[in-house]
Amino acid sequence: MKYLLKDLYRHKWRTIAGISGYLLASLFIMLVLSMNYSVQNDSVGILKSTGTHFIVYFPSSSSCCAPGSSDSADGSLIAEGGYTMMLNSDVIQTVKETHGVKDAAPYLLYKLFDRNLGKGIALGGIDTASMATRTNVCSADNIISGSFLKGRSGEIVAEESFAMAHKLKLGDTLYTYGSRLVIGGIVNSGIKPGKADLYAPISQVRDILKDSLNCISEGFDMNIVLVEVADSRIQKKVISSIKDKLSFLAVSSYNCYQPASDVMGIMEGTGSIMSAVIFIFLILFSAKTQLTNLIERYRELGILKSLGWKDSTLSFNILVSSVLQALTGSVLGILLGLLVAGFLSNNDVKVFNSMEFLIRTEKIPLLILLCLAGGIIATILPVIKLYRVKAGEMINIYN
Repeated sequence: MKYLLKDLYRHKWRTIAGISGYLLASLFIMLVLSMNYSVQNDSVGILKSTGTHFIVYFPSSSSCCAPGSSDSADGSLIAEGGYTMMLNSDVIQTVKETHGVKDAAPYLLYKLFDRNLGKGIALGGIDTASMATRTNVCSADNIISGSFLKGRSGEIVAEESFAMAHKLKLGDTLYTYGSRLVIGGIVNSGIKPGKADLYAPISQVRDILKDSLNCISEGFDMNIVLVEVADSRIQKKVISSIKDKLSFLAVSSYNCYQPASDVMGIMEGTGSIMSAVIFIFLILFSAKTQLTNLIERYRELGILKSLGWKDSTLSFNILVSSVLQALTGSVLGILLGLLVAGFLSNNDVKVFNSMEFLIRTEKIPLLILLCLAGGIIATILPVIKLYRVKAGEMINIYN
């Protein structure tokens, strides 16, 4: 070891060059990982929740909930423009227990032909506290005027398009569904699978349909289950699991989770690919450094071999020399990387005006191991060459 340290000091510029290779590689990998983590926090975080919602229902070929003795065309439970059957609480419980489901909520959607307006009105009964309701139907975030279902009896919110088509404004009263409904708010929910014309708390809609339309029976008080999935990457699996458990149900999703999932896979792999490329160049650079070191020391190593030094001893010195340089360079590179990433983060410096630098200290042990592995791999060729050449040949080649 004493000889090894002396040799490293004696050829200090070569040693510095070797350490610098690991330092630069560690620095770049550290910054790539920090930048990639920022992308995951922002873009991937958004994509994780893209399209992570869908509805399940029991399709029917005819109306199962005709209003009194009127024709079935005057009103029925609906979903995706078709008739549906009622569902009981066991269904929603099964959905909630499915792995990957973040939230599930009951939804009661009914469409009735209104003779005053001369068109069908879709009334949706929602659970205002549920996340699945917010993503599949509407929420207070979609309010554009008035208030969002404050719990006052007979108060509803209307879709903006419906209100504009019928010249309705806040405070107007609709006499429909056998009830007096006051518009307390107007929303623009966008494109949602459970979109309706009017919305009210599900308990209120249950009362309207039970008392006026004889639609609700005990144990069956919804016709749609709204589902929110924890991650778009597992949505396909969640849908498959629900279909396996409840084969009679139909599933409706806009399928935008699939491209989001694909993009996340690409983005998450980018950092790994860049790190792998840097690691490969690190190994090539280190191997060249060690091979150059061996060539420069050919005569010296040949003399040592002729004096009785074993190939294993000389190979061990080469290995330890490479590992020491790798360890020193990786530690210095990581420390410099932490300083640079910290400086860029504290000063809000971004790449391409979007990617921030966020330090990932949990990756430091792995980065050190990678550099050590690179140092070990880099010695393979020099060691093989050392074993294959005899002492006399090494001295003669030098001469």
